[in-house]
Amino acid sequence: MFGEELATRLAARGHDVTVYCRSRYSDPSRPAEYRGVKLVYLPHLPGKVLETPSHEAVAALHSLFRAFDIYYILGCRASWCYILHRLVGRRLVFQTDGLDWQRRKWGPLARTYLRLSYRFALTLASCVASDSRSICEYFLDHYRVHSEYLTCGGFVVPSAPQEILERYRIRPRDYFLVVCRIEPENNIDLIVRAFRELRTDKRLVVVGGANYASRYFETLKATKDPRVVFTGPVYEAGHVEALCLHAFAYVDGHEVGGTSPGLIRAMGCGACVLVLNKAFNAEVVDSAGLLWERSVEDLRAKMAFVLEHPDRAETYRRRAVERVAMHYSWESAVDAHERCFVRLTNSSFMPQRDVTPELQSPVANERASNNSPP
Repeated sequence: MFGEELATRLAARGHDVTVYCRSRYSDPSRPAEYRGVKLVYLPHLPGKVLETPSHEAVAALHSLFRAFDIYYILGCRASWCYILHRLVGRRLVFQTDGLDWQRRKWGPLARTYLRLSYRFALTLASCVASDSRSICEYFLDHYRVHSEYLTCGGFVVPSAPQEILERYRIRPRDYFLVVCRIEPENNIDLIVRAFRELRTDKRLVVVGGANYASRYFETLKATKDPRVVFTGPVYEAGHVEALCLHAFAYVDGHEVGGTSPGLIRAMGCGACVLVLNKAFNAEVVDSAGLLWERSVEDLRAKMAFVLEHPDRAETYRRRAVERVAMHYSWESAVDAHERCFVRLTNSSFMPQRDVTPELQSPVANERASNNSPP
């Protein structure tokens, strides 16, 4: 969703936008353009380790011969692909996409590689961007690098057909919902265990899959609790929104990736959200949901609380919609990206490494002002 919304909205504002697509996941007809955005389809190697860097290497080589004003790179897994871009003075914006090396699916070798790749991205970048103010602060504190706050947006969804739920054999307000990739760092195993200890007739519906063979996923699906339902990936337009809007509560357990588009989507649908207590999650939710610590006992207690206090659950639903409308509209997200890109286009290449007070992240500035004497 992020790439589509950002690219098409920038194109609608008159910018010339090109997106590189992975052939495997693209429309078989491969249109050359979508809503004003030019599309380039390139191959990649299969597998969770090689898929992203192989596609990015091919895309980087192809893009080197296209004189784009800005190269916006989502993630830093293959920053080495852009050495030549730096040497010829191209403007590179790396979106950090959270703290990728901390994902539990990676082994020691992959984590070491990712750390090095992130460090290298910081040296190549004309601008480093992060989708969370807490991630901005992390890069400032650990690397003394200013990270531009460029987050994603979301929609307020006031209604969705209840008939969609019939396909999944569930009823409105009769289920807890999880929507995410089935990976260890999303803590689905902990969520399932907490729910299994909960005394309720409601169900737990888990939407999502994995792009590769996953023992973790297979173990989860082996649960004997008939209240737990795994739907697999859901791609039909409007279905995930309907599932979010009619859920009793939405449970989010992601612990690594910065601002979660899925969490913003659920809040925009008016879901009562229960979110793992991480700085980037707390930043999104604020007072519009409940935070839970990473333990079965605490999550079970928070689930029981909203079951016992439906009025509080309704309050969280209302606040969630208000928060998305006020702080995470797509127009404001695109405005921020556009301002950043235009500023870089009109300036000479200068990696942002030496921190000065005026370059500090919004979180750092707020922290400094709060510590100032009256």
